[in-house]
Amino acid sequence: MLLTGDSVGSGEILGELFATAPHELAQLRTRERRTVWMIRQIRLRALKWRQGHPTADVSCFAGRVAALPEPSRSLFALFHCFDENLEILAETLGLGRAAAVQELICARQALAPGTAFPERGLLPTHRPWGGDATKVAKARHAAPGDPQLAAQIAADLRWHEEIERIEVPEVFSLLHLAEPPKLGWGALFSHPAVLAIVLAFGVVVGVLVYLAQTRMGDFTGKEAVGTLVQEAGATNGSEFEVINPTDAGKLDDWFVLKGFEGYTVPRELQKAKAIGCRVFKQEGMLMAEVAFQKQNARLLVFRAAELKNGMEKGDRHIFQQGDWAVAAWNEQENGYVVMFEGDSEEMPGFLQTAERN
Repeated sequence: MLLTGDSVGSGEILGELFATAPHELAQLRTRERRTVWMIRQIRLRALKWRQGHPTADVSCFAGRVAALPEPSRSLFALFHCFDENLEILAETLGLGRAAAVQELICARQALAPGTAFPERGLLPTHRPWGGDATKVAKARHAAPGDPQLAAQIAADLRWHEEIERIEVPEVFSLLHLAEPPKLGWGALFSHPAVLAIVLAFGVVVGVLVYLAQTRMGDFTGKEAVGTLVQEAGATNGSEFEVINPTDAGKLDDWFVLKGFEGYTVPRELQKAKAIGCRVFKQEGMLMAEVAFQKQNARLLVFRAAELKNGMEKGDRHIFQQGDWAVAAWNEQENGYVVMFEGDSEEMPGFLQTAERN
């Protein structure tokens, strides 16, 4: 509601998301990853919805929040709706902590023009309704009587009350992701998840052979690839031009029109559905980037000869960089980097099933 300012739009977004969420969430192993995936999916869909509905009804509080620029809008909504510390929320949006604090201040100032709020330290991250981290709580108690903090507390409490008063549309009650039922031993061995585990043993040998053939450690050009991954992983989604789900292999005309000639796609990703594209320069290289629906996955395409130190042709290099599983290789003149949020051990399976997602 805060991202769109519109109950109908919110219902449409959640309806579309919940149609695919069970399958996607089942592939994420921790609650934190599921939460991050849901947040990012809701945000991306809300951004797309806002492109078609650029005017928000600022007569209501949700509409005023929806009218904020990105990423201030998303960060303000997350700050008031989740108890996680600001670092986790900032990472979800691809921001550093300092940038997140500044965006939160900008959101407050836009909602209360002319009001002075704290601009440094931990005070901007104080939640007067509860949920502060220990360091934030100490900073708040060390600044009694601070007029800027008092103004922030009063404003945040007022806004939080406005959020709690938002009437949840009836359609939301129809959207429910139930916990999986507990199974008895008799039904357990006929459960699809158990059968999937059994079948998984049949492909373990093939995966091990694949990994043995793939050089997993250091390789020439790894530092340069790591820089590409770091920069791409720091984006928050608004940099992409949203497109209708399209086979990644059919986007060459789109990239030519954007000034990137010679766009190609690895065989495994030819039919993977792309939902966003962009062309940009990084480290002096012209880059094409495609965003996929599954696991916040990305594909970077660039001229292999322009990569600093380069990579040997043919070999696929798989490694972990933070929360990102990464695969990098060259084919003919182009270099590819495939990255998604997950473990590097999942990369072979991801590439094998990408065309079906």
